[in-house]
Amino acid sequence: MKRLYCYILTVLGCLLLVMSMPNPVKAQPILAAIITADLPRYQQVHAAMVKVLQTAGFGEDKLKVFKQTPNADKMSLINSLRRAEAAGATLVVTYGSQATAVAQNELKNTPLLFADVYDPVALGTIKTLAAPGTDASGSTSKTDLRQLVESLIAIKPVKKIGVLYTKGEKGSEQQLAELKAESNTFGFSVSAESARNPGEAKKFGNELAAKTEALFLTESIAVAQQANEIVVSAQANKCITFSQIPGLVEAGALIGMEASLDEQGKLVAVHALQVLQGQKVHILAAREAKKISLKINQQTAVQLGLSIPPTVASKAKIM
Repeated sequence: MKRLYCYILTVLGCLLLVMSMPNPVKAQPILAAIITADLPRYQQVHAAMVKVLQTAGFGEDKLKVFKQTPNADKMSLINSLRRAEAAGATLVVTYGSQATAVAQNELKNTPLLFADVYDPVALGTIKTLAAPGTDASGSTSKTDLRQLVESLIAIKPVKKIGVLYTKGEKGSEQQLAELKAESNTFGFSVSAESARNPGEAKKFGNELAAKTEALFLTESIAVAQQANEIVVSAQANKCITFSQIPGLVEAGALIGMEASLDEQGKLVAVHALQVLQGQKVHILAAREAKKISLKINQQTAVQLGLSIPPTVASKAKIM
Protein backbone atom coordinates (compact mmCIF):
# COMPACT_ATOMS: atom_id res chain seq x y z
CA MET A 1 0.00 0.00 0.00
CA LYS A 2 2.84 2.31 0.90
CA ARG A 3 4.52 1.58 -2.47
CA LEU A 4 1.27 2.34 -4.33
CA TYR A 5 0.91 5.59 -2.42
CA CYS A 6 4.48 6.59 -3.31
CA TYR A 7 3.87 5.67 -6.95
CA ILE A 8 0.73 7.85 -7.12
CA LEU A 9 2.60 10.77 -5.57
CA THR A 10 5.39 10.34 -8.12
CA VAL A 11 2.94 10.29 -11.08
CA LEU A 12 1.11 13.34 -9.76
CA GLY A 13 4.41 15.12 -9.31
CA CYS A 14 5.39 14.38 -12.90
CA LEU A 15 2.03 15.59 -14.18
CA LEU A 16 2.34 18.83 -12.22
CA LEU A 17 5.85 19.31 -13.61
CA VAL A 18 4.66 18.79 -17.19
CA MET A 19 1.69 21.11 -16.69
CA SER A 20 3.96 23.82 -15.30
CA MET A 21 6.31 23.67 -18.31
CA PRO A 22 5.73 26.22 -21.11
CA ASN A 23 3.96 24.95 -24.22
CA PRO A 24 6.42 23.91 -26.92
CA VAL A 25 6.81 26.53 -29.64
CA LYS A 26 5.71 25.29 -33.04
CA ALA A 27 8.36 25.49 -35.72
CA GLN A 28 7.89 28.54 -37.93
CA PRO A 29 6.59 27.46 -41.36
CA ILE A 30 8.88 28.19 -44.30
CA LEU A 31 7.79 29.30 -47.75
CA ALA A 32 10.63 28.82 -50.23
CA ALA A 33 10.35 31.07 -53.29
CA ILE A 34 12.37 30.36 -56.45
CA ILE A 35 12.62 33.58 -58.49
CA THR A 36 14.61 32.51 -61.54
CA ALA A 37 17.19 35.08 -62.74
CA ASP A 38 15.52 37.60 -60.43
CA LEU A 39 13.35 38.73 -63.36
CA PRO A 40 11.26 41.86 -62.61
CA ARG A 41 8.04 40.11 -63.69
CA TYR A 42 8.65 37.32 -61.18
CA GLN A 43 9.59 39.83 -58.49
CA GLN A 44 6.28 41.62 -59.00
CA VAL A 45 4.22 38.44 -58.69
CA HIS A 46 6.17 37.46 -55.57
CA ALA A 47 5.70 40.88 -53.95
CA ALA A 48 1.94 40.74 -54.57
CA MET A 49 1.77 37.27 -52.99
CA VAL A 50 3.77 38.28 -49.90
CA LYS A 51 1.59 41.36 -49.38
CA VAL A 52 -1.56 39.21 -49.25
CA LEU A 53 0.08 36.74 -46.86
CA GLN A 54 1.12 39.57 -44.54
CA THR A 55 -2.37 41.07 -44.61
CA ALA A 56 -3.77 37.65 -43.68
CA GLY A 57 -1.56 37.48 -40.59
CA PHE A 58 1.48 35.66 -41.98
CA GLY A 59 4.07 38.37 -41.44
CA GLU A 60 7.76 37.82 -40.77
CA ASP A 61 7.04 36.64 -37.22
CA LYS A 62 4.66 33.90 -38.42
CA LEU A 63 6.13 32.83 -41.76
CA LYS A 64 9.71 32.67 -42.95
CA VAL A 65 10.08 33.48 -46.66
CA PHE A 66 13.22 31.80 -47.98
CA LYS A 67 13.83 33.57 -51.30
CA GLN A 68 16.38 32.36 -53.85
CA THR A 69 17.27 33.79 -57.28
CA PRO A 70 19.11 31.05 -59.20
CA ASN A 71 20.19 31.23 -62.82
CA ALA A 72 17.90 29.62 -65.39
CA ASP A 73 20.06 26.54 -65.99
CA LYS A 74 18.79 23.24 -64.64
CA MET A 75 21.63 22.63 -62.18
CA SER A 76 21.24 26.04 -60.53
CA LEU A 77 17.52 25.44 -60.11
CA ILE A 78 18.08 21.95 -58.70
CA ASN A 79 20.55 23.31 -56.14
CA SER A 80 18.07 25.95 -55.00
CA LEU A 81 15.29 23.40 -54.66
CA ARG A 82 17.52 21.07 -52.65
CA ARG A 83 18.44 23.95 -50.33
CA ALA A 84 14.75 24.67 -49.87
CA GLU A 85 13.99 21.08 -48.85
CA ALA A 86 17.08 20.93 -46.63
CA ALA A 87 15.81 24.05 -44.85
CA GLY A 88 12.53 22.24 -44.11
CA ALA A 89 10.31 24.23 -46.47
CA THR A 90 6.57 23.84 -45.78
CA LEU A 91 5.89 24.61 -49.43
CA VAL A 92 7.79 25.80 -52.49
CA VAL A 93 6.60 28.54 -54.85
CA THR A 94 8.13 28.72 -58.33
CA TYR A 95 7.75 31.48 -60.89
CA GLY A 96 7.70 30.64 -64.60
CA SER A 97 7.56 27.35 -66.51
CA GLN A 98 11.29 26.62 -66.32
CA ALA A 99 11.59 26.53 -62.52
CA THR A 100 8.22 24.81 -62.20
CA ALA A 101 9.18 21.97 -64.54
CA VAL A 102 12.45 21.35 -62.67
CA ALA A 103 10.68 21.53 -59.29
CA GLN A 104 8.14 18.89 -60.28
CA ASN A 105 10.94 16.45 -61.05
CA GLU A 106 13.14 17.36 -58.09
CA LEU A 107 10.87 17.87 -55.07
CA LYS A 108 10.26 14.74 -53.02
CA ASN A 109 7.68 15.46 -50.34
CA THR A 110 7.21 19.23 -50.48
CA PRO A 111 4.03 20.66 -52.04
CA LEU A 112 4.53 22.97 -55.02
CA LEU A 113 2.71 26.15 -55.97
CA PHE A 114 3.47 27.95 -59.23
CA ALA A 115 2.77 31.36 -60.71
CA ASP A 116 3.29 32.99 -64.12
CA VAL A 117 3.25 29.63 -65.91
CA TYR A 118 1.98 29.77 -69.49
CA ASP A 119 -0.79 27.22 -70.03
CA PRO A 120 0.15 24.62 -67.37
CA VAL A 121 -2.27 22.07 -68.85
CA ALA A 122 -0.68 22.15 -72.32
CA LEU A 123 2.76 22.04 -70.71
CA GLY A 124 1.85 18.92 -68.72
CA THR A 125 2.34 20.66 -65.37
CA ILE A 126 -1.19 19.66 -64.30
CA LYS A 127 -3.91 17.49 -65.83
CA THR A 128 -6.70 20.07 -65.76
CA LEU A 129 -7.25 23.44 -64.12
CA ALA A 130 -10.10 22.08 -62.01
CA ALA A 131 -8.30 18.90 -60.98
CA PRO A 132 -4.49 19.24 -61.10
CA GLY A 133 -3.98 15.52 -60.44
CA THR A 134 -0.60 16.14 -58.86
CA ASP A 135 0.93 17.77 -55.79
CA ALA A 136 1.13 21.11 -57.63
CA SER A 137 -1.24 23.98 -58.37
CA GLY A 138 -1.13 27.73 -58.82
CA SER A 139 -1.93 30.58 -61.20
CA THR A 140 -1.48 30.83 -64.97
CA SER A 141 -0.32 33.58 -67.33
CA LYS A 142 -2.12 32.31 -70.45
CA THR A 143 -3.39 34.93 -72.86
CA ASP A 144 -5.06 34.70 -76.27
CA LEU A 145 -2.23 34.69 -78.83
CA ARG A 146 -4.69 34.59 -81.72
CA GLN A 147 -6.24 37.89 -80.65
CA LEU A 148 -2.78 39.40 -80.36
CA VAL A 149 -1.79 38.23 -83.86
CA GLU A 150 -5.13 39.31 -85.30
CA SER A 151 -4.64 42.81 -83.86
CA LEU A 152 -1.09 43.00 -85.22
CA ILE A 153 -2.20 41.97 -88.72
CA ALA A 154 -4.98 44.58 -88.61
CA ILE A 155 -2.36 47.25 -87.92
CA LYS A 156 0.08 45.92 -90.53
CA PRO A 157 -0.44 42.72 -92.59
CA VAL A 158 3.10 41.41 -92.12
CA LYS A 159 4.32 38.41 -94.12
CA LYS A 160 7.57 37.59 -92.29
CA ILE A 161 7.74 37.14 -88.53
CA GLY A 162 10.86 36.33 -86.53
CA VAL A 163 10.64 34.52 -83.19
CA LEU A 164 13.10 34.48 -80.31
CA TYR A 165 12.69 31.51 -77.97
CA THR A 166 14.75 29.07 -75.92
CA LYS A 167 14.73 25.37 -76.67
CA GLY A 168 13.99 23.39 -73.52
CA GLU A 169 11.88 26.11 -71.86
CA LYS A 170 8.38 24.69 -72.16
CA GLY A 171 6.49 27.98 -71.98
CA SER A 172 8.70 29.56 -74.62
CA GLU A 173 8.35 26.52 -76.90
CA GLN A 174 4.58 26.52 -76.44
CA GLN A 175 4.30 30.14 -77.54
CA LEU A 176 6.39 29.41 -80.63
CA ALA A 177 4.17 26.42 -81.47
CA GLU A 178 1.03 28.54 -81.09
CA LEU A 179 2.42 31.26 -83.36
CA LYS A 180 3.34 28.72 -86.02
CA ALA A 181 -0.20 27.34 -85.82
CA GLU A 182 -1.53 30.82 -86.65
CA SER A 183 0.76 31.30 -89.66
CA ASN A 184 -1.52 29.45 -92.09
CA THR A 185 -4.59 31.33 -90.95
CA PHE A 186 -3.01 34.77 -91.27
CA GLY A 187 -0.59 34.06 -94.14
CA PHE A 188 2.85 34.77 -92.71
CA SER A 189 6.09 32.77 -92.50
CA VAL A 190 8.01 32.14 -89.28
CA SER A 191 11.78 32.26 -88.76
CA ALA A 192 12.79 31.12 -85.26
CA GLU A 193 16.07 31.28 -83.37
CA SER A 194 16.79 29.60 -80.02
CA ALA A 195 18.79 31.73 -77.56
CA ARG A 196 20.62 29.82 -74.84
CA ASN A 197 21.73 32.96 -72.99
CA PRO A 198 21.19 36.75 -72.99
CA GLY A 199 24.12 37.30 -75.36
CA GLU A 200 22.60 35.00 -77.98
CA ALA A 201 19.19 36.59 -77.45
CA LYS A 202 20.59 40.01 -78.32
CA LYS A 203 22.58 38.68 -81.29
CA PHE A 204 19.73 36.67 -82.81
CA GLY A 205 17.28 39.47 -82.09
CA ASN A 206 19.35 41.88 -84.18
CA GLU A 207 19.67 39.35 -86.99
CA LEU A 208 15.95 38.55 -87.10
CA ALA A 209 14.95 42.22 -86.92
CA ALA A 210 17.08 42.92 -89.99
CA LYS A 211 15.31 40.32 -92.15
CA THR A 212 11.70 40.21 -90.88
CA GLU A 213 8.83 42.69 -90.59
CA ALA A 214 7.88 41.77 -87.02
CA LEU A 215 9.67 40.11 -84.13
CA PHE A 216 7.84 38.03 -81.52
CA LEU A 217 9.56 37.71 -78.15
CA THR A 218 8.54 34.59 -76.24
CA GLU A 219 8.67 34.34 -72.45
CA SER A 220 12.18 32.80 -72.59
CA ILE A 221 14.26 33.92 -69.60
CA ALA A 222 17.28 34.74 -71.78
CA VAL A 223 15.05 36.79 -74.09
CA ALA A 224 13.37 38.57 -71.19
CA GLN A 225 16.77 39.59 -69.78
CA GLN A 226 17.56 41.43 -73.04
CA ALA A 227 14.01 42.31 -74.11
CA ASN A 228 14.23 46.08 -73.69
CA GLU A 229 17.45 46.33 -75.72
CA ILE A 230 16.05 44.02 -78.40
CA VAL A 231 12.97 46.22 -78.73
CA VAL A 232 15.10 49.36 -79.23
CA SER A 233 17.32 47.62 -81.79
CA ALA A 234 14.36 46.24 -83.71
CA GLN A 235 12.71 49.64 -83.85
CA ALA A 236 15.90 51.09 -85.38
CA ASN A 237 15.45 48.49 -88.14
CA LYS A 238 11.80 49.53 -88.58
CA CYS A 239 10.81 46.09 -87.31
CA ILE A 240 7.69 45.72 -85.16
CA THR A 241 8.07 43.92 -81.82
CA PHE A 242 5.18 42.17 -80.10
CA SER A 243 4.96 39.82 -77.15
CA GLN A 244 3.07 38.37 -74.20
CA ILE A 245 5.82 39.53 -71.80
CA PRO A 246 4.36 41.95 -69.22
CA GLY A 247 5.78 45.48 -69.37
CA LEU A 248 7.25 45.22 -72.85
CA VAL A 249 4.80 47.63 -74.49
CA GLU A 250 5.80 50.26 -71.94
CA ALA A 251 9.42 49.59 -72.98
CA GLY A 252 8.62 50.33 -76.64
CA ALA A 253 7.10 47.20 -78.19
CA LEU A 254 4.26 48.09 -80.54
CA ILE A 255 1.67 45.68 -79.16
CA GLY A 256 1.35 43.06 -76.45
CA MET A 257 -1.16 41.01 -74.52
CA GLU A 258 -0.45 40.24 -70.90
CA ALA A 259 -1.96 38.73 -67.78
CA SER A 260 -1.90 40.86 -64.63
CA LEU A 261 1.12 40.04 -62.50
CA ASP A 262 -0.46 41.44 -59.34
CA GLU A 263 -3.54 39.29 -59.85
CA GLN A 264 -1.43 36.17 -60.31
CA GLY A 265 0.39 36.94 -57.07
CA LYS A 266 -2.89 37.34 -55.22
CA LEU A 267 -4.24 34.09 -56.66
CA VAL A 268 -1.23 32.02 -55.61
CA ALA A 269 -1.34 33.71 -52.19
CA VAL A 270 -4.82 32.27 -51.64
CA HIS A 271 -3.43 28.80 -52.36
CA ALA A 272 -0.48 29.41 -50.04
CA LEU A 273 -2.85 30.38 -47.22
CA GLN A 274 -4.87 27.21 -47.80
CA VAL A 275 -1.72 25.05 -47.68
CA LEU A 276 -0.49 26.78 -44.52
CA GLN A 277 -3.85 26.00 -42.94
CA GLY A 278 -3.60 22.31 -43.77
CA GLN A 279 -5.14 21.93 -47.23
CA LYS A 280 -3.58 19.46 -49.69
CA VAL A 281 -2.32 21.01 -52.92
CA HIS A 282 -3.68 18.28 -55.21
CA ILE A 283 -7.29 19.28 -54.40
CA LEU A 284 -6.74 22.98 -55.15
CA ALA A 285 -7.89 24.05 -58.61
CA ALA A 286 -5.39 26.07 -60.62
CA ARG A 287 -6.49 29.66 -61.11
CA GLU A 288 -6.54 31.71 -64.33
CA ALA A 289 -5.79 35.41 -64.32
CA LYS A 290 -8.91 37.30 -65.43
CA LYS A 291 -7.27 40.70 -65.86
CA ILE A 292 -5.92 40.37 -69.42
CA SER A 293 -4.82 43.52 -71.26
CA LEU A 294 -4.19 44.20 -74.94
CA LYS A 295 -1.74 47.12 -74.97
CA ILE A 296 -0.49 49.36 -77.79
CA ASN A 297 2.33 51.89 -77.67
CA GLN A 298 1.07 54.92 -79.62
CA GLN A 299 4.48 56.60 -79.75
CA THR A 300 6.04 53.47 -81.27
CA ALA A 301 3.24 53.32 -83.85
CA VAL A 302 3.97 56.94 -84.89
CA GLN A 303 7.71 56.28 -85.12
CA LEU A 304 7.04 53.27 -87.36
CA GLY A 305 4.59 55.22 -89.50
CA LEU A 306 1.63 53.05 -88.50
CA SER A 307 -1.94 53.99 -87.66
CA ILE A 308 -4.14 52.02 -85.25
CA PRO A 309 -7.51 50.99 -86.74
CA PRO A 310 -10.49 51.99 -84.57
CA THR A 311 -11.54 48.32 -84.32
CA VAL A 312 -8.22 47.51 -82.65
CA ALA A 313 -7.96 50.70 -80.59
CA SER A 314 -11.41 50.08 -79.09
CA LYS A 315 -10.20 46.78 -77.57
CA ALA A 316 -6.79 48.00 -76.41
CA LYS A 317 -5.20 50.11 -73.76
CA ILE A 318 -3.29 52.82 -75.61
CA MET A 319 -0.05 53.70 -73.88
